[in-house]
Amino acid sequence: MNPSRQIVAYFDFDGTISRKDTLVPFLVFVVGKLRFTLALPKLIPIVIRYCLGMINNEAAKQATLTVLLKGYSKRQVEHKAKQFALTHLNKYINPVAYAKIEWHREHGHNLFLVSANLGIYLRHWANLHKLDQVIATELEIDAQQCLTGRLLTHNCYGKQKVERIQDFLTKNKLNFNYAYAYGNSAGDFEMLEYADEPYYVSGEMIEAWEGRNG
Repeated sequence: MNPSRQIVAYFDFDGTISRKDTLVPFLVFVVGKLRFTLALPKLIPIVIRYCLGMINNEAAKQATLTVLLKGYSKRQVEHKAKQFALTHLNKYINPVAYAKIEWHREHGHNLFLVSANLGIYLRHWANLHKLDQVIATELEIDAQQCLTGRLLTHNCYGKQKVERIQDFLTKNKLNFNYAYAYGNSAGDFEMLEYADEPYYVSGEMIEAWEGRNG
């Protein structure tokens, strides 16, 4: 990242850079299809409670991660995360959105990936594609370097995206003059409102965002 570059572009990942949610494919890749299938009796009630509004997306994510990843070593999951980023993520990428990344890179802008998804695999993808920074949901690791199944950070969604961006800029003494943002869902609205030039991504269409009621 070059602080002398005064323009930044914030990109959501799932549904913006990617065509679909990538968390479930990642979890299946880590634990295997058999274990994922055997875990469905525990996962389905979590989905039902979320759909009924009984728990929020952060609680649903944490419960899912506890079922599937608790006890895995950080080293094992990091290895799988790197493999997944190198061999699987690119097939989900929206070429229209990726062209925007390339445009910003060509113009010397700072590139930030800001996602509710897991930083453990998004960082590998970002490094591969030369993005400057990843702000995402992070996993808690215990003293034995194993996943606890809990989140280290809040789910990086909605207002958390802006709070995490501002916290990062403050800690690193960065002050950009102009910000672009790209998102595709309600979880991105606060980030879009925060930017000087926000864009809404819908499939192959990228349009100037006109606000929540636009």
